[in-house]
Amino acid sequence: MLAVVLVVVGGFLYWVAASLDPDIGISGLQARTVARSAAHHLSSSPEVISAKVSYAYAASGYGPIAQVKARLKDETSVDQAAELLASIHRKADSSQVPLSVTLSWRLNGTDISVNFSCDDSPDSIRATTQRELTLVGKAKSVTRGEPDDSIHADYGTVDAVPASITEPTGLDFYRTFTLHNWNVTYYPAQNDSYSNPPITDLITATRQASPTGTIELSNGTLSITGLVTDERKGLTPEAAAPVIHAVADCQAAKLTTLQLNGKLQKGLSTDNDYWLTFTCNNGTWTPNDDGSTGQDEAAILNKAAEL
Repeated sequence: MLAVVLVVVGGFLYWVAASLDPDIGISGLQARTVARSAAHHLSSSPEVISAKVSYAYAASGYGPIAQVKARLKDETSVDQAAELLASIHRKADSSQVPLSVTLSWRLNGTDISVNFSCDDSPDSIRATTQRELTLVGKAKSVTRGEPDDSIHADYGTVDAVPASITEPTGLDFYRTFTLHNWNVTYYPAQNDSYSNPPITDLITATRQASPTGTIELSNGTLSITGLVTDERKGLTPEAAAPVIHAVADCQAAKLTTLQLNGKLQKGLSTDNDYWLTFTCNNGTWTPNDDGSTGQDEAAILNKAAEL
């Protein structure tokens, strides 16, 4: 009788504990089982050098989750990687537990470290993997830390704008490169197209004001920091006018907005609380607002018209 009571009490206490911390219950066990199965399956593949569980747990309000990472043999093809991920879905039964796998290797001159979701059907996993690795062989590195993050394709330091910089790949991408010490970032528009201003001419213009800075293109907006080199003077028409002139045909460049940062950039931090903003209106730039800021923008436009 005492043994029965102890079993009942023990079971009740376990149920209470598992309710408070799902990781010690069935959900946590499922997460660890799926993760170990995925790691074991990867380890048995001839394309895999090593594989191990990154984490596997269950949390209150989130349920079970698992992540595995593996190092592939260099020059493993995209098709082989896609097939490997598709096979994990079948072997590890990831339909029960959200599972992602980080694959790292080098292929065609590109360093790859991308976290892939294995929750979809094998066919969808294959298609998604091939799309997400489109820029392999073109970019210097392709990386993503979590399956919900954007994929970062970095071209490194280049001598010219990469030919594939505006190649459609999906909304979950962004691309970077450094040209003449200016760091350039491209984000896609909602239709997966990219603005295409004359970056080389633009950097030639920005370098007249500063040897280094940042250029960002996102959904039709061109944002530039680094043009201010003297905090007391701020953004002068002389520094900004060549930039306006370089992208004068805003319609052809697929730009809707131009933002020039009016603060001196100190160290590695970026002070983005003051922008001079221009709007593309019938193919030409106009001040975005009235008042003193609009007057500053008008002065820059007038100076650009002299060039």
